[in-house]
Amino acid sequence: MSTVETACYSTPEESGLRVETLSFDRIPHQTRLFLDYLRDPLTLRRFYPSAVRFHHELPSRAQGVLAAYKTDRNALCDALENMNAAWGAGKETLANIGLLRDSDCLAVVSGQQAGLFTGPLYTIYKALSAVKLAGCLSQRNTKAVPVFWIATEDHDFPEVAKAEFISRDCRLASVDVSSGLHKEGQPVGLVVLDDSINAALDRLIELLPNSEFTSDLEALLRGSWKPGRSYGEAFARMMTSLLGHYGLIFLDPLDEKLKKLAAPLYGQSALHAYEIARAVETRSQQLEEAGYHAQVMASANSFPLFMHDAEGARHAVSRTDDGKYKTKNAQSAYTADQLAELARTEPERFSPNVTLRAVVHDYLLPTI
Repeated sequence: MSTVETACYSTPEESGLRVETLSFDRIPHQTRLFLDYLRDPLTLRRFYPSAVRFHHELPSRAQGVLAAYKTDRNALCDALENMNAAWGAGKETLANIGLLRDSDCLAVVSGQQAGLFTGPLYTIYKALSAVKLAGCLSQRNTKAVPVFWIATEDHDFPEVAKAEFISRDCRLASVDVSSGLHKEGQPVGLVVLDDSINAALDRLIELLPNSEFTSDLEALLRGSWKPGRSYGEAFARMMTSLLGHYGLIFLDPLDEKLKKLAAPLYGQSALHAYEIARAVETRSQQLEEAGYHAQVMASANSFPLFMHDAEGARHAVSRTDDGKYKTKNAQSAYTADQLAELARTEPERFSPNVTLRAVVHDYLLPTI
């Protein structure tokens, strides 16, 4: 049985929309922590201190978010303006970037890896959800803009190299790009497309059903996914073309200006690496004691940042027996102080691990 809920509409005229939900507990392989959070986030306040039950309660968090936010908004928005303009952003997105410069503006942040031809359909749903929530908050006099964080720093290329879809014979089909485009450990956003992308596009158009939208779709795809472009840029251009008119702001964390803005956080994280690792390890134990599973593989020897080599490949950093840090098979080791200084002065050589990434989100953006 499905349940019907009231949607948050922009205008009364839209109130004819009916939203039906399928409960996640009817879908296999959902985790207990996720299902408990959906049922009542407030019961998990121990693990999610700022959780709210309904989205219209979010404005109560605004004052705390704004008070904690210290990043230079103009520097942030200059970087966002440059990258979004380069991807073909329209007046709606540029207007929202201008709004984000205001000291009382918040950000609704979603994101996903830079998948081939946008990747899974839920990438679009996540982006539209950020747009919708920002609109709902704005209607309640809480100034907010939607931001989509493109996870270009991930290095799992097989995860984003294939696009699956329903073909013209109503069967599941797929196209992919060559794994040879990707160097081991290289962030996906830096993968450069070659002529093989044209073969993937040809195959996609061949397999898709013909419709009145086919010519526009082909123009969109070929205009975005071109040889010589990075994976991150191709993804950003296509998403901008699809959703930019909603004012959605796209963010590439590999951007050099954003790296410089994040440098103080990188430095502090490196300096307190052991303390952070122990805290994550303790939290994982607490989750297991509460009947859940650890959300990450926690170890007191882990380091919150990946280190990038001269070719751009990222490497995990671990704590050694003498309290220093090094990457696997490296000859030299660093103290936490040395890595902290390096992260502050050369932040482009680092990227956050899974536990630090959301902290970087909230450092760079006033995330509600």
